[in-house]
Amino acid sequence: MPTSSERRAVVQRGTDGRWFARPYMGTDRVTGRRIRPYRSWDAELTREQAQAECDRWIATYIPSSAQDSSKRLSSMLETYVSDPVNGLADNSVAAYRSVIRTMVEPTIGRIPYDQLQPWDVSAAYRMLLAPRSGKGLSPKTVLVMHALLRGAYRTWGHAIGRDIMLEVPAPRAKPAEPFALSELDADELSRAMVSAMSSRDATGANIARRTEAMAVFLALHTGLRCGEVCGLQRRDWRRSLHDIHVAGQAVEKPSLHRQAYTKGKRARNVSVSPAVEAQLERHLAWQDSWLVRKGPAAPVITFGCAGGLARPSTVTARFKAIARELELPGETVFHTLRHTHATWLLTHGWDMRLVQERLGHANVKTTLEAYGSVMPGRDREAAAAFTDSIYGGDTDE
Repeated sequence: MPTSSERRAVVQRGTDGRWFARPYMGTDRVTGRRIRPYRSWDAELTREQAQAECDRWIATYIPSSAQDSSKRLSSMLETYVSDPVNGLADNSVAAYRSVIRTMVEPTIGRIPYDQLQPWDVSAAYRMLLAPRSGKGLSPKTVLVMHALLRGAYRTWGHAIGRDIMLEVPAPRAKPAEPFALSELDADELSRAMVSAMSSRDATGANIARRTEAMAVFLALHTGLRCGEVCGLQRRDWRRSLHDIHVAGQAVEKPSLHRQAYTKGKRARNVSVSPAVEAQLERHLAWQDSWLVRKGPAAPVITFGCAGGLARPSTVTARFKAIARELELPGETVFHTLRHTHATWLLTHGWDMRLVQERLGHANVKTTLEAYGSVMPGRDREAAAAFTDSIYGGDTDE
């Protein structure tokens, strides 16, 4: 294994503009493979700043002959998360890096990845869930760490000879009831958004208000996620087919850009009603009066004349202001629009498979776990069947 003086890595510019380094760190004694960890840094850094960051990172790798720390779990997880071969979404990379820093490193991060045992992981979960200055982390939060470890050890299992995460039970998160707007609140919100979209004023304040209204209207009537709404391009509305082709989303990390796939990792087509198409037609015609960029790739949701992507965080923050203004329930957030769309479909008799397809869930199990409690009629039918069996359908007595 190279010594620290030999482990000098020179940063390079990647095709995305970010600085990166992938130095040779010796050979893994378990797999016999060359150890070449990968890490990248912000494109805004100068070469000198990026090199300094790289040098600090390399300094954390102590020769394995001393402490075997090049195989520390936290370091190996960082390599796993950063390696583009693993195909992690940008948002997932950002979330997992936070998990490594705040959850893995303080608990089991120093253990070599090929020596970690299932009971070490379970002990880490108990530590994170235990009350600390009031309360511990929620099971839902720790589940993110579980997902990271499960994915990493699925990849490393063939080299180690065993996937330890198969023996680690996942923290049990209490199922959250999806909050949806009532029909009255949803109707009021929809009318308010239609009213906001009626003004053709092209001043900055109205552009912000009307564009936000279009984003809210689309999410409520299609069930799209906020990032998917912000990532919609003009070409995605297929007029002849009366649907929206959802094939990407706007993400903000490591920088704001359109990711060419959705959270579900597959494109889907969401049918839209004539009323929604009419609003889309008016919205794009209004944009044409002030927008500089008007091609097929132009965003449907944009707050500036240059046609840049809208930040999902900005859209969600502005929606909170609208919710307060309309006196909607306090727990109302932008994702509530998606829950409302799905709940309305299910309570009006549409089947779970259709809802899964519209929402873009990877499988119907996800949809069932989230919305199974709102499906109507099953309990009523069971009650009627029981009563009929007792009274033979005669309930007059």
